[in-house]
Amino acid sequence: MRTAGIGAEVIASINDRLFDELDAPVLRLSSQDIPTPYNGNLERLTIIQPEQIVEAVEKMVTLRV
Repeated sequence: MRTAGIGAEVIASINDRLFDELDAPVLRLSSQDIPTPYNGNLERLTIIQPEQIVEAVEKMVTLRV
């Protein structure tokens, strides 16, 4: 989950302790803040998919060049 999950805590810790060392903001990829549906097709719409991860990495790489 985007809120109150382990990823949110890790990002908060990084921002608190290492903000001045970062070259860019931390990017958070996560499932949506809604209950995960039981139906597999609907579930895939709510959780992060590999294509979204690739897209985010490509976006980060192009911003650094």
